[in-house]
Amino acid sequence: MIEPAESTYQVWYCKQCDQACKIHPPTVKPSCRCATPLPGLRPTTVTQMHTPQPKRLQALTDEEGRLRALARKGRRVRVTFEAEVAEAWISSSGSSGRRVQFIVTTPDGRRHVVDSGLPGLHIEAASDGEQE
Repeated sequence: MIEPAESTYQVWYCKQCDQACKIHPPTVKPSCRCATPLPGLRPTTVTQMHTPQPKRLQALTDEEGRLRALARKGRRVRVTFEAEVAEAWISSSGSSGRRVQFIVTTPDGRRHVVDSGLPGLHIEAASDGEQE
């Protein structure tokens, strides 16, 4: 069951139009439109009840549930995909030395840059039955 929350405000009402001319804490704009409001001497304490709207539940597919379970900061995962090498070159930068970099194309036509110098990255050939 969702418990209703409450907010308490102090409201000064204008003597001319009977609208709120000052609210503390200032969470909403006062409704008084008088050029020179005449606030009362003492504020009125107003308590407003808020019933939070329940969050809509959304059914997850098995795959989405599995991925959400993996999506925790610090969790070690292995990401693999198969692609065809579109381009490859050797780059040399000062501190990291020489390394091979690839641009690969996945079966859906997207291109990705793969830097072989990344820690934990392992590139291997696809099995003989899958190569053209």
